[in-house]
Amino acid sequence: MEIIHLLRAGVTRPHLDRAAGATWLAMVCDSARALHGVVTTSVEEPTVGRNHYRVGVRLRDAKPLSILFNAAVLVAAAEQQDPHMINPVFVDVPGGDIYRRAGLRVATRAELDQPPHERHLHLLTEPERRDVAYHQPSRLGDLLFNWFD
Repeated sequence: MEIIHLLRAGVTRPHLDRAAGATWLAMVCDSARALHGVVTTSVEEPTVGRNHYRVGVRLRDAKPLSILFNAAVLVAAAEQQDPHMINPVFVDVPGGDIYRRAGLRVATRAELDQPPHERHLHLLTEPERRDVAYHQPSRLGDLLFNWFD
């Protein structure tokens, strides 16, 4: 399934899902362990101004990363940066197969860096389309892992 098919009503809004969040976090831990890394931060849940879960990891001999989870649709990874920066630098999810085996959809950097087009947004709610028009995200990743208030 292409990432543009994940754009549906509610995907841009903060979405808490305790069961999906627990599965995602367990896979973060499994992935970090399998790649000889560690989880380095506490989990941050979706809130006003961030529609996704986020946790920090450091893999052996690698830069620190944030593993992101939009509970409505998918897992992504980004370089760790100042938490107030709104445009993450997306990377491919390390150990992505571990998340897939748990039934989670994993986004690639290339998918997240695609520009959104009006034809992709037709299934969003009217308030979500207004947010997109106002914030003008330049990449699908900025829409799916957003900072909208």
